[in-house]
Amino acid sequence: MRTLLIYPVFPPTFWSYDKSLELVNRKVLLPPLGLITVAAILPQTWEFKLCDRNIRDVTEAEWDWAELVVFSAMIVQKEDLLSQIKEAKLRGKCVAVGGPYATSVPSEVEAAGADFLVLDEGEITLPLFVEALKRGENKGIIRTEEKPDVTTTPIPRYDLLELDAYDSMSVQFSRGCPFQCEFCDIIILYGRKPRTKTPAQLLRELDYLYDLGWRRGVFMVDDNFIGNKRNVKLLLKELKIWQAEHQYPFRFNTEASVDLAQDAELMELMVQSNFDAVFLGIETPDEESLKLTKKFQNTRDSLTETIDTLI
Repeated sequence: MRTLLIYPVFPPTFWSYDKSLELVNRKVLLPPLGLITVAAILPQTWEFKLCDRNIRDVTEAEWDWAELVVFSAMIVQKEDLLSQIKEAKLRGKCVAVGGPYATSVPSEVEAAGADFLVLDEGEITLPLFVEALKRGENKGIIRTEEKPDVTTTPIPRYDLLELDAYDSMSVQFSRGCPFQCEFCDIIILYGRKPRTKTPAQLLRELDYLYDLGWRRGVFMVDDNFIGNKRNVKLLLKELKIWQAEHQYPFRFNTEASVDLAQDAELMELMVQSNFDAVFLGIETPDEESLKLTKKFQNTRDSLTETIDTLI
């Protein structure tokens, strides 16, 4: 199956970093980790091409080549996603759509003309999608309430990326978050019990990036990297050794909850592994607002003292 993976355009937002990227001569901050993971889960007898529309447009040759077109997107990419679904259907292509936006608002994606909605976590739903194709089905919505064991997730297909266009690479160690912030959809999408890969599994992904020649930043895309502190410490103890053995080829950054400041061992392990930045979910210094939105983890200690500890 000739499969074209398309990542829709991000409009200018806080997260697009357009002007900053110009200064370092890069086009995009991060690659579409979801799509290259999809490519790794689908049958490896299939052929794959990837077009990140934040880098360039889909070529006519790619449209002509494709038998199946696969999209993944977040809500901020909605406009371009729906436009590209319609473009693919005008060209007579079979279209499958997944990712957080389609999972949250499947009706809009279906209305745009998608043939298959492959929703929720792909380790479970993508094999079901492949089976549907084998049965000759040409339309369907594939969902699951199960949460997959991410220790079975294959190494993403980083080889499909135009590496020089990106400022940083993306890897994922865990999915889910133990907290209950009412404004966040992560616990709906991935659950409140963080599931992690094994340290050896994550290091194999770094080995692959290293072998491809990557020598810049790596973003741990986990929505709360320290959601499972026990397993994160196991990873970091191995990662600091890997970094030293490879002469520290990567600098890491990630997102974490403010309770990171309560664990000196964890902070030291992150420093030893060459983490140089952490995006914190502070939200507001107003304690009543934090309680109202159920972000109780930010009310346990003084936020000022917490930040001072981290700095």
